[in-house]
Amino acid sequence: MIKKVGLLFSLSGTISLVGKGQLMAALMAIDEVNKNTDLTFKPIIRDDKSSPDDAVKLAYSLFTEDRVDVIIGCYMSSIRNSVISALNETGGLLLYPTLYEGNQVHPNIFYLGAVPNQQVMPLLCWTFHNISSNFVLVGSDYIYPRSTNQQARYWVENSGGKILLESYFPLGCASFGAFFRNLKKLTKSNRSAVVFSTLVGTSVPDFYAEFKRNMFSFPIVSPLTSEREISLMAKDVSSGHICASPYFQTIDTEFNNQFVDGFRRKFNDVPISREMMTTYGAVHQLFKAYKHADVLPYGNNEAEKMRMVLKDLYFLGPQGKLIMAPNTQHLWQWCHIGRINKEGEIDVIWSSPGPIPPEHDGPNLGITIRCEERKPIQNECTPLIGLNQKFLDCVKVAEIAAATSSSVLITGATGTGKELLARYIHLCSTRRQEPFVAINCASIPRDLMEAELFGYDEGAFTGAKKKGNPGKFELGNGGTLFLDEIGEMSRDLQSHLLRVIEDKQISRIGGTKVTCLDVRFIAATNKNLELEIIEGYGFRCDLFYRLSVFHIHLPLLCERLEDIPLLANHFLWNFNRRGRVTKHFNPEALCLLKEYEWPGNVRELANYVERSFHLSGSSQEINPHHLPAHLGSGTTGYRVPKPDQGELAGPWQATRKKLSPDSRRPKERSLYEKRDPSDLTPKGIKTLMEVEEDKIRQTLRDSWFNISEAARILGIGRSTLYRKLKRYHIDPISRF
Repeated sequence: MIKKVGLLFSLSGTISLVGKGQLMAALMAIDEVNKNTDLTFKPIIRDDKSSPDDAVKLAYSLFTEDRVDVIIGCYMSSIRNSVISALNETGGLLLYPTLYEGNQVHPNIFYLGAVPNQQVMPLLCWTFHNISSNFVLVGSDYIYPRSTNQQARYWVENSGGKILLESYFPLGCASFGAFFRNLKKLTKSNRSAVVFSTLVGTSVPDFYAEFKRNMFSFPIVSPLTSEREISLMAKDVSSGHICASPYFQTIDTEFNNQFVDGFRRKFNDVPISREMMTTYGAVHQLFKAYKHADVLPYGNNEAEKMRMVLKDLYFLGPQGKLIMAPNTQHLWQWCHIGRINKEGEIDVIWSSPGPIPPEHDGPNLGITIRCEERKPIQNECTPLIGLNQKFLDCVKVAEIAAATSSSVLITGATGTGKELLARYIHLCSTRRQEPFVAINCASIPRDLMEAELFGYDEGAFTGAKKKGNPGKFELGNGGTLFLDEIGEMSRDLQSHLLRVIEDKQISRIGGTKVTCLDVRFIAATNKNLELEIIEGYGFRCDLFYRLSVFHIHLPLLCERLEDIPLLANHFLWNFNRRGRVTKHFNPEALCLLKEYEWPGNVRELANYVERSFHLSGSSQEINPHHLPAHLGSGTTGYRVPKPDQGELAGPWQATRKKLSPDSRRPKERSLYEKRDPSDLTPKGIKTLMEVEEDKIRQTLRDSWFNISEAARILGIGRSTLYRKLKRYHIDPISRF
């Protein structure tokens, strides 16, 4: 079997030094894959010329004309961002083997490079305590250096350090004379200092050489300088400087020694950088994903199957074992800090005790990832987080509704986030500066509901306040009125509400003054109002149609499996902000969360995250035993099959059987469905509950499915009959 793989690297232009090395590593890995299996990779190589405009055109061509499912490559963040439109339109995947600023999550991108907390922050901390607290920030003038230096400035200044100078240079810049003249003036009074460099490409050797000529007594530290750039410098120029990386060529492990020996046999003495190693690993990860995607029983196409498999893979590479964080599709990464010796090699002087999980700034990652480009939306309310298409469709309708003043009806099970969506609509609208007034129709006594909504004047009834009291309609005037549990409102009050919505005028109880209203109505309920309308009971059809100009039905959490890790990590991030320990979920724990049915939906998930946060104590990792026992027992939720104990064995690498939402809920039987003999008792005698169920079914048929008539024949109230219909999973409208 032959699979085409797109290799999109900068083989010319300002960052060709990195791109050529990445291509060599990719071709070496492809040769290894093609020797050992019947699955063969055919590389389709393209040069983006270090240009975002060229990159997006080539990405479209690779996906549409060359028919590749996956592209490996891109280096600069501007290039990565440019190809997102191609990923959105074609559904293709990108394996991005480069460190970056860490503020993006896209469902079609797998981020294989380090983010700041995995590399930059450890380097800053080590430098602060071992060299100097006075920093000079320099970088190439594009997204990653500016973003990284902004984070470095924040960290240094909040740690009590000082930023002496911050400068940026065009890509490919080779002259730094003016910068070094300023640096000499600054360091006369600050002899203890350090240069923090985020320069890339051909600028790096020139900068280090000029730094050497000026004979500064302090070093350069860099999270970007690698073996590739060091190989282009004279040994006395690079010696003594500090760099950080998830991988160094000099790491002394059996796996890495074999990798380096193989690379040297193929490409002589070409130095190996972290981008090259990451690209090499990307090819092998892709190979393993293809092998496992063939057995998946779900997925609309090859790329979708690959995406589902890649989220749960781990990779044993030259730098050690790496785990994919399935919620953000970033790798856990090692961090090593090294000093360049006189031979131009890197001596490791500090290593992290294990892989560091990726961390992202919660507010900067955003609230909802849009359907079009999955970009973050930010507002002041509690975040709505999700990648599920049903959920994103709801958000899209909500955004359209927010631009109008039309009424909105939000339906969905308890705990799905109906009030959060209502607040989101309000804050996305032009009424965001006006009040958002919420009222729970189920919590206010029926006799007080009218006074609560309309208000009252002095003397309206016994016990009324002397100056009267404004109602919710008046308090929300100009803004949004949210009517929660609207299905619990009495029919007589429904008629009053309908008149208010249509006329936009109210009068207080006991008063004569008419107040004009400019208010948007948003209603929510967990009831099936359409069913009640069909039965002619409970809810007025005219009010239903007046409220549901925009009708949004939120999906159950068990229908949003891909959103569970995102939500869990968001709730955990909120607790991390308040606690003294920064915690993260073990991948096995996240897997258990995805396997549970979640009858309480998002609210239940939030409660379990809070519980596990406290039960884990001082531990920085939340493990499966910190979660409620029934999440792993299968007593309430459903369980996926255990994984095969093969090369990719691990508790979170299971090949999951995708269950449809209907398979997770009790099946509703038709009134005409025959009972299975196994439902009878061993002696063939029906139980009392079975007799009652059959009697109800027969009475419904005899009454032509009229609920009121059936309740009269059975001698019970309508509400009692509705409870019994729910108990026996009888759908009275199945005849339609």
